[in-house]
Amino acid sequence: IVSARHSKNYPSQARRHNMTSTAWSFGGTTLATYGIVTQINDYLDMPESRGDNQVIPYRHGTIFAKKFYNERKLSFGIAISAASAAALETALDTFRQKLSLRTQQTLSVTLENGTTRTASASVDGPLQVERSGSKFARVVVDFTVPAAVFRLSTVITDNTTAVAASPQAMTVANPGSLEERDPTIVIHGAFTVVTITNSTTGAVLVYTGAISTTETVTISTAATGEFTAVLSTGSANVIGNVTHSGESCLMNFIPGNNTLAITSTGRDANSTVKCSFFAPFM
Repeated sequence: IVSARHSKNYPSQARRHNMTSTAWSFGGTTLATYGIVTQINDYLDMPESRGDNQVIPYRHGTIFAKKFYNERKLSFGIAISAASAAALETALDTFRQKLSLRTQQTLSVTLENGTTRTASASVDGPLQVERSGSKFARVVVDFTVPAAVFRLSTVITDNTTAVAASPQAMTVANPGSLEERDPTIVIHGAFTVVTITNSTTGAVLVYTGAISTTETVTISTAATGEFTAVLSTGSANVIGNVTHSGESCLMNFIPGNNTLAITSTGRDANSTVKCSFFAPFM
């Protein structure tokens, strides 16, 4: 699929490759509001990974090192037409106003099956405006998606598990196409120590500290990338009670079913564990 900068035959290519008018929106406004929208195929592709395998001196090849995905860019071509030259200038002003905020906005796509996925994105480059006559212009918008992934607009199915034994079996299903590395984990007391082991990935999370039968601890990752653990009583930050191993993140869930075991002490009839996230897609 092409944009203005990728084809000299933009108008005819655009007619062949138009997306549905409600497919994409940015900051709550459908992109088709501004003109005829086309899109490059990169939204169907995978983000580029960053990092390299390790080189060991005096041996052939390299040693595999786990990679992480880099930020990605999605490019859209938009053909904007108006009834007059003045109207075209006004339309471009309106479009630039939408893109000019120096913060991230929500880039949303509605797939052919009606599923909506979203990502935080910004526009950091020029529009490469190409004006053809007084009433028609073509622009290319490059959206930068720092987190690299899109997420479902609805949270995964509630998997709250009553911890009635030690160990207690639990299953967390990830319906996405990418591992989840920043879930929200809610531990409802009573507990004195609770350990969550994901045998599917090898990740282990331990919370050591008294949680009363009426309290919860919510463990998550802040937007800044910091790990947080909030005790419901007084909203105290108790991240110092959290340890983890097996992964650099606190807990991860690969696509498909993840088998967990919860071992604990001090539990009672109210003890539960819940894991939630908005499923990630490449």
